Amino acid sequence: MEKIEWNDIDWVFLKRMKNNGTKSRMYIDGNTCIKILCDLSEEEEKIMYRKLLEMEGLSIQGVLLPKSLIVENDHLKGYTLDYWKDAINFFDYFTSTRYLECQDFLTAVKKTSLILREIHKEKILCQDLSFDNILIDQNGNVKYCDIDGCSYKGISSPYVSLLLKRFLVDFRKNESVVLSENTDRLSLLLSFFYLIYFKEIQKVSKRKYQSLSKQLTTLENMRTCATTLVNKRKPIPEIPYIDEWIEESDHYVIDREKQKSVKQKVLGQLKKV
Repeated sequence: MEKIEWNDIDWVFLKRMKNNGTKSRMYIDGNTCIKILCDLSEEEEKIMYRKLLEMEGLSIQGVLLPKSLIVENDHLKGYTLDYWKDAINFFDYFTSTRYLECQDFLTAVKKTSLILREIHKEKILCQDLSFDNILIDQNGNVKYCDIDGCSYKGISSPYVSLLLKRFLVDFRKNESVVLSENTDRLSLLLSFFYLIYFKEIQKVSKRKYQSLSKQLTTLENMRTCATTLVNKRKPIPEIPYIDEWIEESDHYVIDREKQKSVKQKVLGQLKKV
């Protein structure tokens, strides 16, 4: 993979993006996005460097992958990737207005699931899978970003999304999170429930679930799985890809003002496991 020396970058002419990751700063240089990694330990930096080198040559439709590595004295500082203009993260896109058009939302979620299938075909585990790490544009096109937090060829990251951690460790009382394709599918499902209800699924009452599932066939399709997930006496089931449940003819519109406000946006926050 091509390497760019830190001192060769003319920072004066770069535009810093407003939205940055939990452990990164983002800059724009024409059609290129520059991601600078922050607050990595020396060991984390070495692991990330090795993993990104292993990912050279990968190409997955719907995924923004590293193009060049930025180094200083052979230490990883960041990487470049294609800049996708006018796209915003999935969570903000579908929560920025009062009304949630479920048909548009479900169509977009189906796309995220189909891309996840392709990611898994390349033997990649996303680990930090959330709607903050998925982008969407005004035409409904979807792409995964921040793929550097993945697990590839046995090289993993110490982080998962906070939604997954809160569900498996805090709610389910698992001592640790064993990463797999199933935990990726679970992360996507947890993100889905959170955006639909503005609550984590373990905090959604049976009555509230049933009320909305009467309006959305998709939720009715998920009912058995959702019931099992919140039953601590039952093991985590093998979860299908979410596109298998989605009914794109669901036309219901959710009024956000009738839902409780989100007290804490947890989708994109990282937690060590």
